[in-house]
Amino acid sequence: MRHGYASFLLAHCLRRLNGERTLAAVYHLLSGKKSAQTLQDCKWFQLAPFFGTWKDVTMDRLEEAALVLVRKQRAAPVHDRTYILTEKGRHWLDEQAAWFPRYVNGWRYHEIEPLFWQRLSLIGQTLSNLSHGQRFIPICRDERTLLWVKQYLLDKRSRQTLARALYDELTRLLAAVSEEAATVFVLRLTSARRIGWTAEQIAAWLQKDVLYVQFQFRNVLHYMMAEAEAGRAPVMAELMAGLAPVQLTQSAQKTYEWLQKGKTIDEIAALRRLKKSTIEDHVVELAANVPDFSIAPFVAAERAAAIQAAARALGTRKLKRIREALGGIASYFEIRLVLAKEVGRWMN
Repeated sequence: MRHGYASFLLAHCLRRLNGERTLAAVYHLLSGKKSAQTLQDCKWFQLAPFFGTWKDVTMDRLEEAALVLVRKQRAAPVHDRTYILTEKGRHWLDEQAAWFPRYVNGWRYHEIEPLFWQRLSLIGQTLSNLSHGQRFIPICRDERTLLWVKQYLLDKRSRQTLARALYDELTRLLAAVSEEAATVFVLRLTSARRIGWTAEQIAAWLQKDVLYVQFQFRNVLHYMMAEAEAGRAPVMAELMAGLAPVQLTQSAQKTYEWLQKGKTIDEIAALRRLKKSTIEDHVVELAANVPDFSIAPFVAAERAAAIQAAARALGTRKLKRIREALGGIASYFEIRLVLAKEVGRWMN
């Protein structure tokens, strides 16, 4: 596979979106845009693992991937920049199950992934060179990471013991992923003997798509971070110190703090000098991401039940269709809130 991973990723998104969103929605999701709509789409269409995992994606690249799917009769256009998978496309997607990055969790890790990798790669390089008594130029030049790694190593009594623990833990973790994914990860590492390869160099050597290689690498990193959080990778857990995943946007967090003080949406909008609709976006974000957040103050129980029933009966996440089915008795905010809470229960 030298090309085609972009089409695979798009096909996966199209299957989930089922013709209810345009390519722009896929673009915002993959690039990690923190708009209320994109954050909701991640949860509603069960695409949160891919949020922010392809930051340099372009609309041109997605349109090219869509044209490839259409040309191969794996997708069909519905209207402008909106596509659905064909039966042939669904069958093809199922056949490429081995391409799926099963451990990728962009929703949780996309923001802290770069810093985690910088720490891990620099510590590996440092320990390797120290064991060989060699001077070296750090592979990472980020000042925060350099200072953190320096302090981390100073706090360790035995660097030899740390080197062995790191090696053993990496060996165990890599044994749990595919041989190809493990190879990609190891080739990225820098030691006293070799400089880590770029994704482009690895792709050329493996004769694979560069994007595929990038996702294989990310798949391993996210697996390591998940194992660290689960308490099964103590060295990785130490490298994640202070890198707590962020589940809420900073602005939504501020709104949450005001809500906890008993303020209403209108009061918060006035206090923060923001539009009421913006605060409502924050409330929807809270419903999707905070397990114990109650939507009862914002939508009556009977209306919430009616919204859930309509959404399930119609099999859609389109707000307009749900609102019309309810005869207009529910506001768009109430519908968004109920849907966000329902998916939030599934995700959290």
